Amino acid sequence: MATFVVSGIQKIRYAPASPLGVVQSGDWKQIENVAPGTVLFTKNNGAKTSIVPEDKDVAFLNFFAPSDGDVLTLGVLEQNPDLVQQLFNVTYTVATTLLAFKAKEKIANLAWELTTRPAKDGRKCIITIYNTDVQTGYANNLEKTAAEQLALNCTLGTYRPALATEDFIYTKQFVLADGTVIDSTPAG
Repeated sequence: MATFVVSGIQKIRYAPASPLGVVQSGDWKQIENVAPGTVLFTKNNGAKTSIVPEDKDVAFLNFFAPSDGDVLTLGVLEQNPDLVQQLFNVTYTVATTLLAFKAKEKIANLAWELTTRPAKDGRKCIITIYNTDVQTGYANNLEKTAAEQLALNCTLGTYRPALATEDFIYTKQFVLADGTVIDSTPAG
């Protein structure tokens, strides 16, 4: 039986967010030099509240409140001006490679594509998140044995494909190491 394991990062790409879940292939840009051990995808659980009547021992009614949203965090060692302009409210002077950071904070709206390294059975996973609100800070000390990194905190939003009647958050697709799509249709 084939296995489906999600492990390690092969590449991460970003593009403008898409509330319809569609990103053109030419819009994706690859992030270089992802900081080791910084990629974390957290699925937050909502809160369940139960009402148990005084004369009973089991819940009579349950309420479910959704969480604040799932979160993707990652660190980037390279401060590429193109990426910095996406993440911060800046003025960029190309002729002098000067980034002037404005006082007003920016929440970037980006889509993400995370491709994992091939794991068991030579399969890898492509996770596509079409709509996130990204807040960015810095991590690490400014010293000779460390590199300042961009610390991205991405709160996942929803998207709704055209003609769909439900909202979605992200997709996961398992492919072979060479990118070939896996047909999981049962034989017979």
